[in-house]
Amino acid sequence: MITIVRKSRNSVFVLSSLLCLLLFLFAACSSGSTNSATPTAGHAATPTSGSSKATATPVINLGTQPCPDAVKSLAHWDALIGTQSGVSQVGQVTCGNLIGQPTLQALIVVDYAGTGHVVDVYVYNNITAAAPQQIFKLQNLYMGEAKISGYNTLLSGEVDQGSSVNRGKSNAAYTVDLFREFKWSDGVGTLVQVSFPGIYPDLTRYQAENDQAQVNQGHNGWKLSAAQVANNMAVSLLGWSNSSTATIVSGGGGSDADAVVNVRSANVGAGTITVTMSRLESNTNGGIWIVTDVASKGFTITSPVERDSIRSPVIITGTGTAFEGVIGTVEVLDHLYNNIGHASAKVSSGSDGFSTSVTYTTSFHGVQEGLVVLLAENNAGGPARAVVMEKELVGG
Repeated sequence: MITIVRKSRNSVFVLSSLLCLLLFLFAACSSGSTNSATPTAGHAATPTSGSSKATATPVINLGTQPCPDAVKSLAHWDALIGTQSGVSQVGQVTCGNLIGQPTLQALIVVDYAGTGHVVDVYVYNNITAAAPQQIFKLQNLYMGEAKISGYNTLLSGEVDQGSSVNRGKSNAAYTVDLFREFKWSDGVGTLVQVSFPGIYPDLTRYQAENDQAQVNQGHNGWKLSAAQVANNMAVSLLGWSNSSTATIVSGGGGSDADAVVNVRSANVGAGTITVTMSRLESNTNGGIWIVTDVASKGFTITSPVERDSIRSPVIITGTGTAFEGVIGTVEVLDHLYNNIGHASAKVSSGSDGFSTSVTYTTSFHGVQEGLVVLLAENNAGGPARAVVMEKELVGG
């Protein structure tokens, strides 16, 4: 049975009044609250135009990058450069961040007809403009080639027809043996030739990157061992015995980017050299070891400075221990480690310093990467007992 309770009119009125009073008090309290749900001008709750889209930050990528569709065809650059049908044509278009900015530049290689496969190399900026800006050119590379390095430099290769590996050979038997590297200079406004810090097993970045690719494919695994690289250098470049021993002084491990190795000669009367090296691109995940410095205690080359530019004749100064006034011999080596000029290093009266002029002759009439070397005499008549090597840009 359902019971119905009836309320009087006065009871309803009282209840209604109480409800109104409660609603009034609640509204009054809410109006003074610091947690108002109503957003004010400029409050984060107010959406701003475009706030739902992330803005990408331009970056400088390393190595070759995809060219924009509008400028990636060979024919596009044939028209801009003005190649001649049957005489020349664009054979390669690659892009990269070559000037240290997020914008792309185009590397263009123009091939010329003929057995020599002569090429010209150009670099353009503002590549999508109607008239791109030419910022670099390198011409008449015999059997030439060019690419963008992993350091965003331009690498070129060509045949040095007068070198020790090509002299007297037929065109079909030529070997591309001369490699150069060019890097952007803000001060000059173009790419300028620079030197790779490497001494061995590669003098140039072009060769080192090719070597790294070979090692990545399972070849020449000894280039992953700091001790073997140091020992092979002493045998190959200095003529030291295969029995010479290499001892790690520091670094050289699988997770190390740098190493110092002492190599002691097994030849009678010879001594010890200290070999400093780094992994290519500081890559500790399989990067090959590159010798960057060779030194012997008590011997120095003070001029020219390391990775300087030299021209013949060059004044070479340094210090060392002498025997009957003679420290040894200073040499200039070309891009194939050939001795292209040398002179005796004799101490000045009352000192252990020397200064001598070396005249050299290059097979390449330009600038190449080479070495200046001090070889200390071995009184027993064998290979040098002490050695200092410095990387240089050798002008022809």
